[in-house]
Amino acid sequence: MKELFIEQQEELEYRGAHDAMIHSYARKAVEEYIEEGDTPCPNCHKVSLLRNESHAKCTECGQEFVYVDGGALRFM
Repeated sequence: MKELFIEQQEELEYRGAHDAMIHSYARKAVEEYIEEGDTPCPNCHKVSLLRNESHAKCTECGQEFVYVDGGALRFM
């Protein structure tokens, strides 16, 4: 019963145009994190940040940050 419900929900999600489905997949790809080469982590001071468009996270200490005006990092 649970599997049937999940399957129905997935079908309802993209019953419209396929462009919406493609756009959602593209958006997920944009949100992936990439390595930030030169910026050290403000928390542990090691060069181990991963970033996307607006957020960053340290792979060493696990602290998460958000980018603010001018590219400065703010603790979350």
